[in-house]
Amino acid sequence: MTELAHGPSGGVHGEVLDPRSLAALAGEVARRQPSPATRSTYAGIYRAFCQGLGADAGEQALTAVSVRAWRDSLEAQGHSAATIAKHLSALRTLADALDADPQIAKVRSQSAVRGQPRAISHDEYQRLLRMPDRRTRQGKRDLALLYLLGSAGLRRSEAAGLLLADVDEHKRAGDPRLRQAIHCSTSWWVTVRRAKRGRSRRVPLDHDALEAIIAWVKIRPDAATEHLLLSLPRTGKPPGPLSTRDIARIVARHAQAAGLPPDRRSPHVLRHTFCTHLADAGADVGTIRELAGHADIRTTTIYTAVNDARLQQAIADRHRRGIHAAASG
Repeated sequence: MTELAHGPSGGVHGEVLDPRSLAALAGEVARRQPSPATRSTYAGIYRAFCQGLGADAGEQALTAVSVRAWRDSLEAQGHSAATIAKHLSALRTLADALDADPQIAKVRSQSAVRGQPRAISHDEYQRLLRMPDRRTRQGKRDLALLYLLGSAGLRRSEAAGLLLADVDEHKRAGDPRLRQAIHCSTSWWVTVRRAKRGRSRRVPLDHDALEAIIAWVKIRPDAATEHLLLSLPRTGKPPGPLSTRDIARIVARHAQAAGLPPDRRSPHVLRHTFCTHLADAGADVGTIRELAGHADIRTTTIYTAVNDARLQQAIADRHRRGIHAAASG
């Protein structure tokens, strides 16, 4: 198997481990992930997986059999489809890094099937955008955030890391499909430089999103950081970058005020909404994948599959209405 460089404290939490143990090797793989959020997530998954195998387990313990057993235990505990899929993805990354059992790549969840995306409708999204008070500095900031999540498809970690310089004007796009996919797009783009798996992408802004961002930037408080989205100054506490937890709270507060269902009040729902609305507008799977920054095209196809199903349902409904009208006549 592939050798990895590691020191004597190669554990996922820095504990002293046998450098030949699976836990030490897994800790090194977790630390190599480009995104801080991914490093933390993978470290937790690897720690739990290795604890289940035993502290003295070596890399030979990482097999399709052990991964399937881990999957089965997660499903038996009632974990969500998304959680199980995340665990299996992390373990596939580990197996690939260690050149482990190739059959691990074929292990899939028995219950975690790809379902319909959790998006909100156009009307619900517009209602959400009306919730922030645009007369206040907080309202202007929150509105800019909602547009970045729902009209540009940013992950909450990407929105938290966005800098002022990441919003700029590019009158000539390398790929005109990207501008065409965004309704009423402008020549201003947001560049996501700290995207998942280290990939960068550019997303054109529509007029409403650009206006919201400009309105916020005009009254954005002075800060020691160039981050676009900031906390508001309070007594004894200067403004600083919004955390991913801050972003989740802001979205949840406005989504609740807009009367959205409890399972539609997270930042990721707005990302689902961005992709779903692109598919509804006729964007092809390649364009959606590039704008959303999906590493796996199978993630993108859930949106186009849902769109195809809607079209088929609409045709069937129209056909039934035609038959009914003919019978009535």
